[in-house]
Amino acid sequence: MYSYNITWIDFGAFFSMLIVSLLIGVYFAYFAAEKQNTKDEYLMGGKTMSVFPISMSLIASYLSGISVLGFPAELYTYGTMYSLAGLAWASACIPMGIIYIPVFFKLRVTSSYEYLKLRYGNSAKFLGAVLFIIKQLLYIPVVMYVPALAFNQVTGMNLHLITSIACAICVFYTCVGGIKAVVWTDTFQIFIMLLGMIVVLLIGMYNLPGFSMIFEKAAESGRLEFFNSSFDLRERLTVWNILIGDFLLAVENCSVSQTIVQRCLCLPNLRQARKALGIFAIGQIFIVMLCCMTGLVVYATFYDCDPVTTKVIQKPDQILPLFVSKIAPEKIPGLAGIFLSGVFSASLSTMSTGLNSMAGVAYEDIIKPFYKKELSEAAVSNIMKAIVVLLGTICVILVFMIEKMGTLFEVGISLAGITSGATLGMFTLGMFLPWVNEKGALCGGICSLFIMAWITVSSQIQINLGNIVYAKKPVSIVGCSHSELNKTIDIIVNKPGVNPGVFYWYAVSYYWYTVIGIIITSVVGVIASYFFGFNDPKSIDKDLLTPLVHRFYPQSKKMEMSEIKVKDNVSKKKLTADQIKHSSID
Repeated sequence: MYSYNITWIDFGAFFSMLIVSLLIGVYFAYFAAEKQNTKDEYLMGGKTMSVFPISMSLIASYLSGISVLGFPAELYTYGTMYSLAGLAWASACIPMGIIYIPVFFKLRVTSSYEYLKLRYGNSAKFLGAVLFIIKQLLYIPVVMYVPALAFNQVTGMNLHLITSIACAICVFYTCVGGIKAVVWTDTFQIFIMLLGMIVVLLIGMYNLPGFSMIFEKAAESGRLEFFNSSFDLRERLTVWNILIGDFLLAVENCSVSQTIVQRCLCLPNLRQARKALGIFAIGQIFIVMLCCMTGLVVYATFYDCDPVTTKVIQKPDQILPLFVSKIAPEKIPGLAGIFLSGVFSASLSTMSTGLNSMAGVAYEDIIKPFYKKELSEAAVSNIMKAIVVLLGTICVILVFMIEKMGTLFEVGISLAGITSGATLGMFTLGMFLPWVNEKGALCGGICSLFIMAWITVSSQIQINLGNIVYAKKPVSIVGCSHSELNKTIDIIVNKPGVNPGVFYWYAVSYYWYTVIGIIITSVVGVIASYFFGFNDPKSIDKDLLTPLVHRFYPQSKKMEMSEIKVKDNVSKKKLTADQIKHSSID
């Protein structure tokens, strides 16, 4: 394994990032004007936060360490097709701002899954909350494996020891500082992440013979590919599964997942939320392009001596740390520390966001319904802090499973596909089709969950057994020195293939998983609702439907004494649906 000559400057840069993150959490826990000892402050920041930190937090939490290491590895291994994801992700903010977020602001919910209770009932809310927690518990370990992998590559330290330390720090400031600590550490960490990525990219470009070489080598190897329009669902990357499949995955992540919705609801009104979403969309495109360019520079550096083939590294996910080791001569002290700080910042921001959101969902939608009497604000805050510690511990344990699976991209998107289709399907049915009832939504969501879990797990097993092999771009080791290999091997091409005995749906690209999940949820949900008896559209309050469809349905009846419990920073009184409808959202 290649390692850096780590200096005290590198460690100083890295630990400075960790110390600042800790101090932000301590400040909001013990020194800020509003202490994080009430549920409203802990989860929603009193709904008084400003656009800038929220938009930075959205970018930091959504574009995790998987982006920092996974994007360059993706382009190095498979080419530039995935660069279209920037367009898909940014476009997802449009339906979020038009279809979903206005409903949440209208209802003034704390958890996006409270909507499922208002639209369907308690069982649907419970299922949505469970799906969210399952998704986060599957995703966060992948995210935390990223900085551990980089740190291990750089220093040789034990991967799981690194993970435990990183998670402990993240759990601490998330636990004591609440949403404000999470948002402001995200804001700090996004700039550290961008600094690390930009510095590495610029130095890498400077070390190449010429700028044109970046695109010349990529074109020669077939890596410059943007328009694979194949309709074969088993094709790993095409225009269709990115602009449809990845787009819908992004819509679920942005529009109904608590991690993003919670931050939008921390803002005072819908207008400011939409401003934050606009900045969020621009930030996503910029970071995707930055990561893609880094991937091309990495390939131009190793185009004639592939480090995976020569066993310098074990997995493509380690290619960027190796790249930094190659371009970081001793005359640039601290570059390794900046790089490590950026990778850790990206992952810590995602983990802190996930833990804070899971704590709110676990309490509001799972634990709270079992309490018959109202708890004090301090007790609620302590319960959520305990949940953060518990879930953080579980995430550390689950990291042990990640290194046995595929690349970061494959694992992250595959695992997200288990729950994303069911979740987005239930919300979308509720907001567009008032006929769908709770039993129908539950049947659709549960069927989607189990079918997608079966497909995902079976697919990963077949990939690990070598029965499914995705097409990789050619690599070469003809330019390697004798110290790097014992024999010269010409260009190696990994040809795709599926064992004839593999069930068709196991070989379907994981970029289609969200689409398949939505179709299952929608079809089963509508059919089941028909058999159980469609809702009368007039019985569904229009505030529970997206504004886009209000004019298509007759005026609904008013729920005169609605059981919607409105949470805001002024009062906790129960309002009628008519009062909610006429409340200002601007």
